[in-house]
Amino acid sequence: MKFIIIGLGYFGGKLATLLTQQGHEVIGIDNRYDRIEELKDSISIVMEMDTTSENAVKSLPLEDTDAVVVAIGEDFGSSILTLAILKNLEVKRIIGRAISPVHQRILGQMGIREIVHPEEEAAFSVSSVLQLKSALKITELDSENVIAELNIPEKYQGHNLDSIDLQKRFDLKLIAVKTLSRAGKVISLQPQSYETQFYYNPQFSLNENDILVVAGKAGNIKKFIGE
Repeated sequence: MKFIIIGLGYFGGKLATLLTQQGHEVIGIDNRYDRIEELKDSISIVMEMDTTSENAVKSLPLEDTDAVVVAIGEDFGSSILTLAILKNLEVKRIIGRAISPVHQRILGQMGIREIVHPEEEAAFSVSSVLQLKSALKITELDSENVIAELNIPEKYQGHNLDSIDLQKRFDLKLIAVKTLSRAGKVISLQPQSYETQFYYNPQFSLNENDILVVAGKAGNIKKFIGE
């Protein structure tokens, strides 16, 4: 897939780098030369551009792009103007970043349907991880339910999925099991070292380095991990 990321601050830079690492073609744009230089080896293509200029934006391959993300954070005016230009050019998919409730309302009034709130999402994720010590990652589904990636509690290491019975005992839905290779010594615990199994053997014996991906109420997750 092909994406254009406008605004290569912390959020935009990380997003563009991650999409590039995942094999997508990414054009990263910023009006600051230092950011372009810093990220030129991490993103498919980087360009220095003032996206508040309609003529400059028209030069981009907008019709051949799956989505344009406006990740501008600090410059409220540039964000609004850039999004207005993209909307006027009828870009098929525009994703805007909102940095405040007022910003979000304006984007909504402009007809931007997809709006992200990276600061709020990061705050929720950090607060959830602080509350659930064994949680590696949390995704909020609604006010009660989450999807969580969990380390295996010590008391369940060596047990199989059937004996733990997450659904019946804790009312949790098991989505996937992330495992390291069982062959040989563990060399790295980085995310890319794991294999995600959606179709898992219920007799599969869990070890300390495995990760469970579960969905359910945060309170039930706390019960499972013993917190």
